[in-house]
Amino acid sequence: MEKSPYDYSHAIEIAPRIWWVGHVLPNDPFQCHVYLIENKEESILIDPGSRLTWSGTREKILEVIPLEKIKYIICQHQDPDITTAVEELINEIGTEGRFLVTHWRSATLFKHYKWGLDFYEVDENRWRLKAGERRLEFVFTPYMHFAGSICTYDPRTGILFSSDIFGAFTDSFKLFADDAKLYFEQMKLFHTHYMPSREIVNHGMDAIEEKQIEMIAPQHGSILPKSMVPYLISRLRKLDVGIYLQFIGCKNVRRLTKANEILSKMFEQITFTTTTVYEKIGNIIMLINELFSLERIVCVSSIDGRVVLFDSSISHPIETDLNETGLYTAIEEIISEESTAYHGNSIPGTDLYSNYLIFPFVTYNEQNSANGACYFLFSEEEIIDEQDIEILKSFRKLFSIMLMKEIGYYRMQKERNELLNKTITDNLTRLYNRNYLDEIGPKELSKAKRHGYPLGVVMLDLDNFKKINDTYGHDTGDAVLKDFARFLYRNLRDGDFLFRYGGEEFLILMPFTTAEDVFHVIERLRKMLKKKSAVNSTLDPKIDYTFSAGIAEYSDEKSIDQLIKKADTLLYTAKREGRNRSALG
Repeated sequence: MEKSPYDYSHAIEIAPRIWWVGHVLPNDPFQCHVYLIENKEESILIDPGSRLTWSGTREKILEVIPLEKIKYIICQHQDPDITTAVEELINEIGTEGRFLVTHWRSATLFKHYKWGLDFYEVDENRWRLKAGERRLEFVFTPYMHFAGSICTYDPRTGILFSSDIFGAFTDSFKLFADDAKLYFEQMKLFHTHYMPSREIVNHGMDAIEEKQIEMIAPQHGSILPKSMVPYLISRLRKLDVGIYLQFIGCKNVRRLTKANEILSKMFEQITFTTTTVYEKIGNIIMLINELFSLERIVCVSSIDGRVVLFDSSISHPIETDLNETGLYTAIEEIISEESTAYHGNSIPGTDLYSNYLIFPFVTYNEQNSANGACYFLFSEEEIIDEQDIEILKSFRKLFSIMLMKEIGYYRMQKERNELLNKTITDNLTRLYNRNYLDEIGPKELSKAKRHGYPLGVVMLDLDNFKKINDTYGHDTGDAVLKDFARFLYRNLRDGDFLFRYGGEEFLILMPFTTAEDVFHVIERLRKMLKKKSAVNSTLDPKIDYTFSAGIAEYSDEKSIDQLIKKADTLLYTAKREGRNRSALG
């Protein structure tokens, strides 16, 4: 980071009551800026950022205003690097009385996050936002970032918040640009493969030039003063976008032309997807195969203390042990040299091909220190020369972007799955809970009705459980519940649904199973439990326990609740008849 008169650890006022509240990630050429318009009870946050930067952004906002004063959250497009902090913010301050300001096309994607925010769609509000004494205007700039993307203009200060437009890859962080020519060179790396056509660029520049611009505040790169704006707009209008411009050391023009075509198509596959690109890896390999005989792509990354393998030969990313991959051995050396290396020997510790190219990539977690490597695995017959390596190096940045997106999506999906798992499972036994029963039960009953197959239901209750609690204490009672849950889980079919219904009651839904077949399963379980060792060897005396069961089968019940009630009634019949038995309906 260059020396600066500004302290980037604090909010910086770039114009009256307009603040830079971004967070600097060390050694990141893709810095994401966040801006705050201080506006009393109707303050405005523009492109809130990601979870990687939110903690720093949050502290800076609090230097200016309480978070609760933010009423409008502007997301100028839908990328995770500007949107994933929204969830962090609303988890803290709530959604009531707040609006997500965006274009309708982006709103159709944001609704899938189920944030609970009301949308303020700019195209339905005459491209304006009236917030107290402040009035903002919006510029429609589709496909300069993504479909349905906008820029935000503040007439009071003349600031254009440009999101991706006027962004740049910079070698070191600098909040304000001071050299227009140098900055344009940094913009070229950002835009030549990012914006799809010169017509789209000029359409956006026409709309932007209608505003009286005093300053441009982009999401990436540096803030631009008025003096630099005309020069940068004129150069952007002439930029040859949509392809890579340079392949150092390669003289085969025909091969370069083909490589340009492939890179453009790959860019569409990787960049213009709003979810994971993993499902498109086969298409990407097919494109590269127009130049090279590429059989497989393997990427290895350290994410949150675990090694994650992104392998084109399998359908989804997998977590693996660092010492078991063999792929990770050369990463530190390659990253330290920032080099791309071609190897004609086998990858240590693996059965992978001997013909491969490896290059590093760097991402950032909460400690700003994640790294990894990408392997291009060629067929054994493929001969790679120096010019081929130069062409392949041009794929490196695009694949780094792909991996950054994929890692972000992987982490987000993992967090969602963990949250979902907490929502639908019982904390003590880790079985499904009543919430999930309410969701899946009606669906299973509906399928059984529609397709005409049997659906068995079992209500189970541990016998004399109160006596266990009273005699040994609730901790021992909990141990018994967990032990019984494990016992059931290990001895039921994968297609059965097992729930903790409440207290010491458990429920099993068994599709494709008659009541008579269910009875045989339950009696088999009863015999197995009788032979089973005590629930916890540390308990003295050892505890043996039994259960009673009510077994029902769907006949003409109108709801899953009626079917469960039928099984519950049979359960009480079993208890009245002496416990440790099943009652069959």
